[in-house]
Amino acid sequence: MGIFFTPLDMGYSLVFILLALFLLVRAARKIPWKAWHEPTVFSAWCASIIVLTFLWRMRIPVLPDLHLHLLGVALLTLMFGRPLAFIGAAIAVFAYTAEFDGVWGNLGANMLLLAAIPTWLSDVILRATQKYLPQHMFVYLFGNGFFGALIVQAGTGMLALMVRRVLLPAEVIPPDAFAYMLLLAWGEAFLVGFLVTIFAVYRPAWLFTFDDQMYLKGK
Repeated sequence: MGIFFTPLDMGYSLVFILLALFLLVRAARKIPWKAWHEPTVFSAWCASIIVLTFLWRMRIPVLPDLHLHLLGVALLTLMFGRPLAFIGAAIAVFAYTAEFDGVWGNLGANMLLLAAIPTWLSDVILRATQKYLPQHMFVYLFGNGFFGALIVQAGTGMLALMVRRVLLPAEVIPPDAFAYMLLLAWGEAFLVGFLVTIFAVYRPAWLFTFDDQMYLKGK
């Protein structure tokens, strides 16, 4: 869903890089260091970045520089919270660009598309479910793990396609691309919902956004 192999206009590239750097600095100041230092958490975060990089490589080619794929960032946000998820996804964008010979000038745009937007959207959904829905474990698992991931994948994918129309006006996006993106969203929802459930049972320390006091106490 990123724009890795078609150079963007220099003005756009500079603005996107500056904005991405600003957001990275802001996220770094909000890292929950205490939770990050719990056993296995840092290793899980590093492994997630590697998995994310290669997950994006499992793609459906639509155009030479338009590939549809699972996103995985909603899961990263539920696991480590928005600041660490954004930094991790941004590192994955950097690694993908380096490993697969992407255009470095597009780094900022891709960090915004594949890291900043989905982590922000996932965090908004999490806060909305906590505020407006019953504080129950199944609300967390289905509201965020399943439906939240579906919305993040579909919303980010549709936005990425529309951004391409603006930044690359000469590119003609097939109408089927939007339909395929919606189908992928269901796959993402089932995968994230399954993994969040597994982690909630066996590795709750990996879910920074899962609060026992909120979702389990007195239920």
